[in-house]
Amino acid sequence: MIFDKEKAKDIAADHCINDEERALIPSFAEVCSFLSEFPSELSWKTKKNNPIKPDPNTDEGLNILASKYFESYRRSDFPAEPSTVPDEMVSVIMEQAYGYTAEECKRIKLEHQYSMCAENCVGNLLERYINSKLSKSHWNWCCGEFVRAVDFIGRNEKNEWIALQIKNRDNSENSSSSAIRDGTRIQKWYRSFSKDTKKGRPSFTRWDKLPPLMQGYGLNEEDFKKFVTSYIAKEKTKK
Repeated sequence: MIFDKEKAKDIAADHCINDEERALIPSFAEVCSFLSEFPSELSWKTKKNNPIKPDPNTDEGLNILASKYFESYRRSDFPAEPSTVPDEMVSVIMEQAYGYTAEECKRIKLEHQYSMCAENCVGNLLERYINSKLSKSHWNWCCGEFVRAVDFIGRNEKNEWIALQIKNRDNSENSSSSAIRDGTRIQKWYRSFSKDTKKGRPSFTRWDKLPPLMQGYGLNEEDFKKFVTSYIAKEKTKK
């Protein structure tokens, strides 16, 4: 079957509940167009009662993909409450090795849990921020994580597909995603370094190293901070 981009847009519109989501319709259609051309790039966990992956060339497949796309967009990236139980042996070691009191250890462990929850949100917020700046450009957000190891897709000046994998830090890519990228059309960009600034390195972040086709849209660290502050404040009112 031949992919119908207008049909994809119509089906996406049926899944939108506000103007904010409707602004993502063109991106959803482009993502499905990409998957129609490269079906092996669809990342989808099949179930025993439904072992077939959704086909973007069919109405049924588009509905399944649209549901996941917009449900993922609606999912809050506000930090979750800690769900793990701290290991008490950590307190014993901290008391003996560093001289902390039992009360100080209790506070530090809780703060560490909150810090980890916050850190887990940064990558998703980075994608949201980039989309907010590039939504009217040639880049399209692969929201929903159903495009294999790809976060944004677009076309270059030759109308060829290009794909971008976004990571928050230089050590956050696993071997699986790296292997997928090797030898393919996927490019990689990461926001920050995971270790102390080395001599001669101009900054902690790498906004100045954005791929050429992402430059010129005002992406920078200070603006990212403003976006995150505004997003967290908005989500906090919903709690």
